[in-house]
Amino acid sequence: MPRKLTQLGDNMSFIYSVATTMANPDHFAEAGAGWAGERLRSLGAMSVMANQVVMGGEMAGQVLVAFETDSADAAMALNAAIYADSDLLKLLADTGVQVERRTLMRRQAEFGSRDASHGTILYLAGPPQSDETTQSNMALSWGHLEAGAAGMAAMQVIAGGPSPFSGVVVTWADSMDALLAASAANFADPAVQERMAATNTTVLGRMMTRRLF
Repeated sequence: MPRKLTQLGDNMSFIYSVATTMANPDHFAEAGAGWAGERLRSLGAMSVMANQVVMGGEMAGQVLVAFETDSADAAMALNAAIYADSDLLKLLADTGVQVERRTLMRRQAEFGSRDASHGTILYLAGPPQSDETTQSNMALSWGHLEAGAAGMAAMQVIAGGPSPFSGVVVTWADSMDALLAASAANFADPAVQERMAATNTTVLGRMMTRRLF
């Protein structure tokens, strides 16, 4: 179940994200909301979420599965446990899952709730920022985004292979129109522009997703 999240000072967790293509996302979603989600939590995942990319260029149609763990060691152990579980391997085979990319990220700041039907992902480029800087900058942006979003999280890429992006900002919302209006207000704020310039942060692209479970 989605959990209500604190604004600041929460212990930062790791997000083990898998970008996949699959033949039967509906069957995967049903299992993920039921027995498979429970199995993954028993193997060490603090939470599990899956979203399908609707608007995302060449990634359209892919399913992004995010496993939250309390450490990088736990993420590595979870990956090994998944591939040692015969029931989960059968689910992957039955739904035609093909892994396109694995990424490990660390959650640096989060506001609001993940409980929403849709979401966006912003890919960011720039040098790594401290947790304190990220939390301060995201608090400023959340002041705008909370008008159209249920929640928002900023994550720093730890291991993603050769890639132009160094971080992502995920938002959860039930209305894309409301979220886009709030996002436009955020990026129009001179204070936000100043902080992006000061941290040499640029936005590389945005994807829109629908929640599977």
